[in-house]
Amino acid sequence: MDIVYGKHSVRAVFMTRPEDVRRMLLLSGKMEPPEEFLALARKHGIKPEILPWDKFLKGGKMTDSDNHQGVCIFTEPRTILDEYDLGSLADAKSVLVLDQITNPQNLGTILRNAAFFGVDAVVFLKNRAVDVTSTAVRVAVGGAEFVKIYRVTNLARALEKMKELGFWVYGLDERGEKTLAQTEFAEKAVFVVGAEGEGLRLRTADICDVLVRIPGGRPGLESLNAGVATAVALAELFRNRT
Repeated sequence: MDIVYGKHSVRAVFMTRPEDVRRMLLLSGKMEPPEEFLALARKHGIKPEILPWDKFLKGGKMTDSDNHQGVCIFTEPRTILDEYDLGSLADAKSVLVLDQITNPQNLGTILRNAAFFGVDAVVFLKNRAVDVTSTAVRVAVGGAEFVKIYRVTNLARALEKMKELGFWVYGLDERGEKTLAQTEFAEKAVFVVGAEGEGLRLRTADICDVLVRIPGGRPGLESLNAGVATAVALAELFRNRT
């Protein structure tokens, strides 16, 4: 079972896969639990468990510092696709590929960014990369529910497959000759974002059709955090298309 908590994340689950919700915990207190979540529970045939603070935290496997906002649900595991499912991206317009992102906070931010800008899918490695952990889901604040997620064993092979589907592959790299603003993006675009501090691996960069960069930086501070860089890149892609 997956554990999802926080109002935005719980709403997102009920919007996208309500059939997967198996249990709901609500925090009791001076005020009644929010009617919104009581109504969601009734609508989907779930009997909410209204618990005091200590039992709520224990039941949801949370700590005092978790930003649960008084609501927690247990769901069937979210669907994670793999390289054999990449053909389902034939009609997609934008895909985000992550090259060895290892920080769950960054993954959560990236999933949130991807959902906000309407990216169709996020692809990352099964090995040498972070998984969709509870921390990543919490940081995504519902974003993990709105994009398809693929875990692949070979990033190069996945990129070649996407090229066969008609995608043009853009590597986000400080070595890029053109900036994002100077780039005319194809109708079907893949953005590849590298690891924190290391950037794209050489093999990954070689497969990209073009490398593009974010203008800025200075000696000793040449790049942005992966989550921030992704937001900048997707904002430019969105602006370019609209």
